[in-house]
Amino acid sequence: MRQGDRKWYLLAYDIRDPRRLQRTYNFVRKRGIGLQKSVFLIRADREALADLKAGIRERVNGRQDDVRLYPIRHPGVLWVAGQQQARVSALYAPTPPEEEMPATLSGRIRRLFSRRKK
Repeated sequence: MRQGDRKWYLLAYDIRDPRRLQRTYNFVRKRGIGLQKSVFLIRADREALADLKAGIRERVNGRQDDVRLYPIRHPGVLWVAGQQQARVSALYAPTPPEEEMPATLSGRIRRLFSRRKK
């Protein structure tokens, strides 16, 4: 597996049953970085992503639970405020090269970081 084959994903879930919730949490925490109790940042290639989805399907009830997986370009493009801001900013900086981001987003990020505090 090459480093470039892996992509970033944001996984979030809402599971009703405490037993299913614990089983899912234990499964996902070994494969991702916890951002909140039920939100994880995951970096995976196709095979690892397929294994993750299959493992989650085994642990949840499709009629009662909700699991979502969002692809993201890079963790550096996430906006974070509150308790996790320092942790997330330190872990995932720097942002990806500008050629990998849309021009409007790269411009906003450049402006944010070019401002100096007085």
